[in-house]
Amino acid sequence: MEYVFLIIGSLVIITCFYFIISPFFSSAEVRNEGLEADGERLTLEQVYSAVNELEMDFLMKKITREDFEKMKEDYHLLAAEMLKEETKLLTSGKKTLPKGKAKLKADEAEEEIFRELKKLRQQKG
Repeated sequence: MEYVFLIIGSLVIITCFYFIISPFFSSAEVRNEGLEADGERLTLEQVYSAVNELEMDFLMKKITREDFEKMKEDYHLLAAEMLKEETKLLTSGKKTLPKGKAKLKADEAEEEIFRELKKLRQQKG
């Protein structure tokens, strides 16, 4: 009878261990697809506020400079992609731009990101 309890106890421990460890091995892409599938897309304002919070954490020495720079760059790229998507949707009826003008539009989008970040920083104090 003791063997039955040992086997059942072992199965319970292995099951608990599996549920604890499995999230660490799941890919981030699956989680991102899940957000979009649920209709919970990030807005540009949410990205800006996330960057602002990230800067606050860095200034309060909660994260390292390397982590801060990497995450900030990721958020800036995400915001730039979102702005590009918006401009594509707005200009979908118009003709496409030459490469030089497309580069200028990308630069303008990046400048818009920095202006919005500055506004959010001023609002939050």
